[in-house]
Amino acid sequence: MVTPAQTRTSDKRDKLLDAARELFLRQGLRATSMEAIARAAGVAKPTLYAYFPDKDALFLAIVAQVLDDKARAFAAGLAGPGAVDVRIGAALAAEFAVVSKAIGTSPHADEFFAAHRASAALVAEAEAKATAQLVAALTAAGVTSAERLAHLLLDACFGLAQKNSSRDTLGEDIRLLAQRLIAPELMAKP
Repeated sequence: MVTPAQTRTSDKRDKLLDAARELFLRQGLRATSMEAIARAAGVAKPTLYAYFPDKDALFLAIVAQVLDDKARAFAAGLAGPGAVDVRIGAALAAEFAVVSKAIGTSPHADEFFAAHRASAALVAEAEAKATAQLVAALTAAGVTSAERLAHLLLDACFGLAQKNSSRDTLGEDIRLLAQRLIAPELMAKP
């Protein structure tokens, strides 16, 4: 059972993460101070430091939160109904929708996921898990070059997301891409 104190702690932590994420995306990681984050969250600096010892810890908590949301959305899409090409398209579209929602059209989006060595490692780990899940689903469907196709799909989705991050059709485009790349592989099965 969750106590009221635990709920307050969780709510305050979420408030701090939301304020920091908004500032990091608006101003960039380097230009955002702990003082600005505390002010934006409406708390005193000692309160912020009680939750996060420094800006790096706060930043990594945000990246981990986004990656967890992304992994959950991906897994839900992959477990959904339909043929493997439809499920993979749904999983990839859901995953990229989480990222798009989290970072929007920030000019600091690249910094958000790549500038920090520890966050780059978290992102690489998340991508490896997603790739392994795609390879497993494609292999189970009988695709012979499952690993190559999984990498191709992820790279193409990444390119679509970078080029079309503000378009409303990103999810549809990713689903179409998955269908067009996977369906011929399924038909080629002996």
